[in-house]
Amino acid sequence: MAALSKKLLRTLPTLTEVVDVPAPAAPGAPGELEEALVQRVLQRLEQTLDAQVQKVVADALQEQMKELAPRIRQRVDNAVRKAVTQAVAAETGPPVRRAG
Repeated sequence: MAALSKKLLRTLPTLTEVVDVPAPAAPGAPGELEEALVQRVLQRLEQTLDAQVQKVVADALQEQMKELAPRIRQRVDNAVRKAVTQAVAAETGPPVRRAG
C-alpha cells in the first residue's frame, strides 16, 4: 500500500512556479464610470426608441392614409371625368377649321 501511494505521488502534477495574480483594476474616476454608463444607456435607448418611433410613425401614416384615400379617389375620379368629357366633346363637336 505504501508503494502504491509513493507511485501515485510521483504521477500527481506539482506546482513548479509561483504565478503572481494581478491586483483587481482600480475603478476609474467617477466621471469616467458615469460617462460609460451614459453611453451604454444611450445605446440601449437608441435601439428601443428607434423601433418604437418607427411603429408610431407607421401607425400615424396608416391613419392619415385611411382619411386621405376617399378624398384622393374623389379628385382622381373628377379629373378622369373631366378628361373624358373634354375628349368626347372634342370628337363629337363641330370640326375645327385650320387656318391656312
